[in-house]
Amino acid sequence: MSLYSDYPAARTRQIIADIVGVISVIVVVTIAASIAAAIRTLAAFGRDLETAGLDFQAGLLDAADALGDVPVIGDGIRAPFDAAASAGQSVADAGRGQQQLVEFIAVSVGWSVALVPLLLIALIWLVPRVRFARRSGRMRAMIARGLTVDTLAARALARAPLGQLVAVHPDPAAAWRSQQPDLLRDLAAIELRRAGIRPSAVSGAVQQGH
Repeated sequence: MSLYSDYPAARTRQIIADIVGVISVIVVVTIAASIAAAIRTLAAFGRDLETAGLDFQAGLLDAADALGDVPVIGDGIRAPFDAAASAGQSVADAGRGQQQLVEFIAVSVGWSVALVPLLLIALIWLVPRVRFARRSGRMRAMIARGLTVDTLAARALARAPLGQLVAVHPDPAAAWRSQQPDLLRDLAAIELRRAGIRPSAVSGAVQQGH
């Protein structure tokens, strides 16, 4: 797989695109994480509520234990304290529930903020870069296996923009059928350029003709 073009101008554009793409991903992730962190601060109320409920429960249970040791009437005295302690547990449970709700909202909003920009970045930057790398890698592999200038010229006729083809010859198909080495090399060079490969960097295919 070849990540960058052999042509300096195209390679520079690709490098700049990669830098911008990586920075964009970092910025999006940072913003999404910051928003999620800001939402998580709202869970402080839930933590305070949970702590207060547990402290209240613990205090009442300690009091119930102390009063429960009173002979004869201990069990009767501690019953109201035990009942009140359960209310403290309910308060603690409510605090935990608030924290869980805040965490759910933080995660949901964070992903919502990040997902759309990341998808756009992937479509605009990552997908084209991966396609180029795969195309260039396949082309280099086919050339290494003996792909000829004739086939490269035919691929250019099938895939390249018409404006590039007519720059070689007013009738590109006729130029290919003529089998003139210079015209074939010019057509093949169009296909190679699409893959980011310099004809001079190819051992054999463009130099050998068909």
